[in-house]
Amino acid sequence: MKRVVVTGGAGRLGRKVVEDLVSRDYDVLSVDQVRPEKMHCRFLTVDLTDPGAVRDVLHGADGVVHLGAIPGPLAQPPSVTFENNVQSTWNVVETAAALGVQRLVSASSVFALGWHESADVYWPKYVPVDEDHPLTPYEAYGLSKVIGEDICGAVSRRTGMATVSLRIMNVIQEDGYFAFPWPHPTKEQGVRFVLWPYVDVRDAAASCRQALEARTTGHEPLFIAAEDIRFDASTEALLREFAPQTEIRKPLSGSASVISIDRARDLIGYQPAYSWRALRASEHS
Repeated sequence: MKRVVVTGGAGRLGRKVVEDLVSRDYDVLSVDQVRPEKMHCRFLTVDLTDPGAVRDVLHGADGVVHLGAIPGPLAQPPSVTFENNVQSTWNVVETAAALGVQRLVSASSVFALGWHESADVYWPKYVPVDEDHPLTPYEAYGLSKVIGEDICGAVSRRTGMATVSLRIMNVIQEDGYFAFPWPHPTKEQGVRFVLWPYVDVRDAAASCRQALEARTTGHEPLFIAAEDIRFDASTEALLREFAPQTEIRKPLSGSASVISIDRARDLIGYQPAYSWRALRASEHS
């Protein structure tokens, strides 16, 4: 696999994915609706809701990393978010399969689990949350990501193209660790469950490449997270305080993550290299 198209290549994660692939001698074409400040490869301004434009940019590609989307539930009106994210994913995945692309990696989200404006509405049935856990979105962004995964699954079943949906946590930039750890949540100021986990942008970018290089077949959804949570507190104690109804299926020592990355480890070799705790430890060593 040599030529890779990255959609959303000017975004916070997309820029890092492009850098990572270029550094490993991939022939990368980055596409987005906003031109990046720094150009690490060829770039085209493309509206992914235009099927003809999508076909033009995917022609000749060996692999696709599809990151292009309206990010998060509050960036645009719900109808705009839903229509844009679903239509663009349909165009990219269907076109890639029609053109004979070997592999496609698509960015899903932890928000597919269930994000709500109120912190006490959504809690998972069990932790660590794995890929067998139900997805129960409440809003347009999370719903668009679930449908995006379904699109990948349907196309893989029909055509045999290998697809991977990476359920990426809240991405932290390299200069974003000044805000860590987050204050301990309280009953008055709770923190939505899907905001407990996070992932470093470098680890998220590496996971995109690893999924592209893996030998999975069909469609595989995978959680991508750091190995800890945002708080300097016992994960199990927090769960007992705020979500006593959530089953703790295996011990979570210290501030261990509420998300299981075992499947990503097994299938694509994902292993997070960064965490806010490691950064703090290095600063005080």
